[in-house]
Amino acid sequence: MTTLKKITTYSTALCLAVTLFASCSGTDNKDSKDLAEDMNEEKFDRKEEKAADYLVEAYSGNMYEIQVSENAALNASDAEVKKIAAMMIQAHTKMNFDVQTLANSKGITLPTTLTEDQTKCIQKITDKTGLDYDREYISDLKDKHEKTLKMLEKVSEKCDDAEIKNWATSSIPEVQHHLNMVNATHETLKNRKS
Repeated sequence: MTTLKKITTYSTALCLAVTLFASCSGTDNKDSKDLAEDMNEEKFDRKEEKAADYLVEAYSGNMYEIQVSENAALNASDAEVKKIAAMMIQAHTKMNFDVQTLANSKGITLPTTLTEDQTKCIQKITDKTGLDYDREYISDLKDKHEKTLKMLEKVSEKCDDAEIKNWATSSIPEVQHHLNMVNATHETLKNRKS
């Protein structure tokens, strides 16, 4: 657990430093995700930019899942919720490595920090404690994984870039597995009394 606290502290400090750097660099209050999308828009034609946006969205979502789960690994009260948080950290770290590898091969710019909305979502969860915290975290995972699954299905059907299409198709089973686990825990927590 000490190692996880060190990793969480380090990643939080790193995110704050990058956020402060970005906020001091005169970027018209755009977040890192917006800046990545703008840079990709300048580099690519419309079809390539749309494909790049899928990777930006996935990478940003994975960063969020990692950070919110690092927080849950430390603050959740339920053992199953802590187990899910640890699994999410590991799985979404690997998923982001895969997205970054694919993006690098195509010259796609990815975000480096969470969006303001993502930061607010984490704050909303951390404002709660005990069973309320666990329910909020799991409910958030459920919502985010449902949206991610829809996005991946869309990409796997409609993306013009074959490699990005294959990445999406191969990612669907894992995201579906995560959603199944989260749904089961969501039901358990929903029926639990405070």
